[in-house]
Amino acid sequence: MDSTGRNQDCAWSCSEGLQCKPRAYSPLSAFHCRNQAVSSAVFNNVMLSNVLACEGRKCSLQLKIAASVNVTGDIRGVSVCADSAGMIGHCQIYTFGNVGKGKATGKQVDVQFKCVPVRPGQLVFVTLKTIPNYCKAMWTQRHLVPECSHEGIKDEITECITGKLAYAVDKARNMLTVKVTDAPENTDYNLRLCHKRNVICTGEGAQRTIKPQYLESSITLHYSKPLPCLCIEGWPARVDARRVQVCPFKNNLEELWSGITYDLNKEELIWEPLCPVKVSVSLCHADGGKSCQDLGNVFHSEGQKAIFSSVDPHPMLCTKFTTEVGTWIKCPFAKGNFSVWTAKVTSKDGQQWAEISTWVKASFSISVCEMNPSPQCKQIEGNKFQSFSVDKMKHTDFNLSKSACEVCVCIKVQRVDVRFSVPVLQCDLQCCKYICKGDKIAAEATFEIVAC
Repeated sequence: MDSTGRNQDCAWSCSEGLQCKPRAYSPLSAFHCRNQAVSSAVFNNVMLSNVLACEGRKCSLQLKIAASVNVTGDIRGVSVCADSAGMIGHCQIYTFGNVGKGKATGKQVDVQFKCVPVRPGQLVFVTLKTIPNYCKAMWTQRHLVPECSHEGIKDEITECITGKLAYAVDKARNMLTVKVTDAPENTDYNLRLCHKRNVICTGEGAQRTIKPQYLESSITLHYSKPLPCLCIEGWPARVDARRVQVCPFKNNLEELWSGITYDLNKEELIWEPLCPVKVSVSLCHADGGKSCQDLGNVFHSEGQKAIFSSVDPHPMLCTKFTTEVGTWIKCPFAKGNFSVWTAKVTSKDGQQWAEISTWVKASFSISVCEMNPSPQCKQIEGNKFQSFSVDKMKHTDFNLSKSACEVCVCIKVQRVDVRFSVPVLQCDLQCCKYICKGDKIAAEATFEIVAC
């Protein structure tokens, strides 16, 4: 809708010189159509346009209907109905005077009907008929009234005016200072904080109602967490009023990655999003640097919780979140004592021992790898993985052979009875402290298991 649609003539009118008689009629009145041949071009140049009818600052939407009618035979008038689902239609009749004397017959009559009140976003069905009602001369068309978001009406129609919200953030006090402008006159105004989840915004905290005389003042609202879906919502205090929302922290995605929990009994790692977000979630093994090696099983979420079953908690087992704007890595076990098993190396009487203790029944693999000259722990040629199980609240010792002290080696242990685990390296063999500085390399290192 452009500016030319404002305050246009919305009254009845017809071609000059004809005694046209307009009247309204009930849409419930029955006008059975006649199945007779007529010109297929009875109605021409039908125009449906939206008009702003304003009195002062109060405006309403009207539908303007105009058409040209080719009057032939015994056609002595036209009718129009504008119907919408769930509403009684607006119907009007125009009869042409002096038809019997031939002044209208064979001519084109231009008619304009009285404007019909409509609402933003309303779907209107417009039907034009002749009088008498000839079936083959009927004209119908759908007309969609612009939504309140349309530039031409959003600040003009009372029911479209939502007010505008400006805000300032005080992060230290978790507080928002809000100012309302351009609100409807003489109407209370509601303000609240809410969490936006798709089309629904669920309220957080108390709703504030502001009297018109206090709209010039600033309002303070307190929040608990600066989530990206936390929004300020405002609307005029009337039934079915449209609402305006602004979301101060919409780019603050990192707040979402903190909702990670771990169920020790079920061995489940769960991430439940506090806001709807399109993200890929996976588990990875942090290597101590900036990289994190994926462990497989990527979960794609658009607001659903991600559940990873059979997870062994470890400080280096992390969760990777990937969105279209970036990647974040969070390590939920990095702080605190979450591990359910430990591995350590001890020395007694010149003999090296590796000890595995566990608080749950678990299965492990163990091997010996070499740290020199590569910074990565390289599998020693000829050395094989060994697998074993340890009962709950038990420990197992490994008697390392003396050849393990001929190279700079580490003991590599990993749980194998779960889907997600990371290897643990123990590199503090006492006999290696001086050997690691040299280049001497042995062919293999062996160990024997002693269950305790």
